[in-house]
Amino acid sequence: MVIKEIEGLKHKFIISTIWNSFGVFVYFACQWLTTIFVVWLSYNGTSTGYDYINAGYLALAMSMTNFFHLVAQYNMRNFQVSDINTEYNDSEYAMSRLMTCVISILLCAFFVFVAGFSAIQRTIILCYMVFRLNEAFVDVLHGIAQKNWRMDYVGISLAVRGISMLVVFIVMLRFFDLLSAIVGMAVISWAVVLLFDVQKTRRLTRFSTFSIKKALTLLKRCFPLMIVLLCSVIIVSYSRYSIERIYSTADLGLYASVTTPAIIIQVGIAVFFAPLANLFTIYLKEGDRAKFIRVFAFVSALIIAVTVIFIVLFHFFGGWGLSILFEDSIVLYAHLLPGAAVIAGLTASLWFMNVVFSAIRDIKGLFFGNVAGVVICFSTADIFLTRYGLMGANYVIIVSMGAAVSCLLLRLLWCNKKKAEMFELPLNTAEV
Repeated sequence: MVIKEIEGLKHKFIISTIWNSFGVFVYFACQWLTTIFVVWLSYNGTSTGYDYINAGYLALAMSMTNFFHLVAQYNMRNFQVSDINTEYNDSEYAMSRLMTCVISILLCAFFVFVAGFSAIQRTIILCYMVFRLNEAFVDVLHGIAQKNWRMDYVGISLAVRGISMLVVFIVMLRFFDLLSAIVGMAVISWAVVLLFDVQKTRRLTRFSTFSIKKALTLLKRCFPLMIVLLCSVIIVSYSRYSIERIYSTADLGLYASVTTPAIIIQVGIAVFFAPLANLFTIYLKEGDRAKFIRVFAFVSALIIAVTVIFIVLFHFFGGWGLSILFEDSIVLYAHLLPGAAVIAGLTASLWFMNVVFSAIRDIKGLFFGNVAGVVICFSTADIFLTRYGLMGANYVIIVSMGAAVSCLLLRLLWCNKKKAEMFELPLNTAEV
């Protein structure tokens, strides 16, 4: 009987990983391709070659909306999936997500009007935020699917939204402008969420009555988790924003165009993360410390191995790849790629730590580890950028994220030695 249960768990994990891998790869590949096509379709047909101003606008919108997207998403997915005792029902998770989406768009609107952006920058950022809200809202529906081991719904949704948004983006940018392309992305993405994800979720759960009080309590409990994920985004976004602030929008577009291919590393590793939340939760419930540590060690080794491989590849072949994607002049910036690979590996490490610390409910340690990284970022960004140019953006992110990961590893070692009870207590009574 036990063997059958183990085999069943392995089968569910493998199937979930395959579907999640498929969807995540397609979606992020399509999102990355938008950053490529925004350059390709900006070729001005003259000796100056590509115009990076649209790429700069898009990179600025991506960086600025990262903050507010995280407010909307609230980093609740791992908490939701590990809620195996149903402290909060699906309706309360959905209602809390609606609240965070409304709050985030209002905060974004306030920010863009007080931050001194131009009219076109404000409009592009706000429209891109409407697009990002579909990612935040559908995340709570995907949490319900993941809890029911129906990651096929998640994979299909990601793939369909990715392909459709890319097609619409290309068509609208080719015949109209960047703003029209972003509006088209938002419309098609929300259409898929409403016509596919909402309908599939209704097959898995019956949205019953909910308590506003419990939904607010849920937001209160998960607030530190939102701050945690916001910290890792702040490090990258503030560094990129500093490029635009110290140099120019075109320089930001150039930096983003060169370094964005490194997202392949994050995606390649992150495909395992969603199903791992289920797995770690089960091992905690069963008190199986050995399996918990074994999976943690395996994923850590995987992150390191993949990062090292891409550092080598980018060092030797990065310039050649950039010359194929863009123009020969951009090869001068190929030296940014190995550092971008390190950043991608560190970002994947922070994502993984988020899964692990959410599972063991050590939110305090997770919070302070990430805050340490943000403090270092704010205190070193101007120094690195003014001294090392665009390479300085890589340096500040690596130092900041490296410090955060180091703090979290030390905290995890301490927890493993001093908090043996985390493998004995029910999940809903652990520290939050």
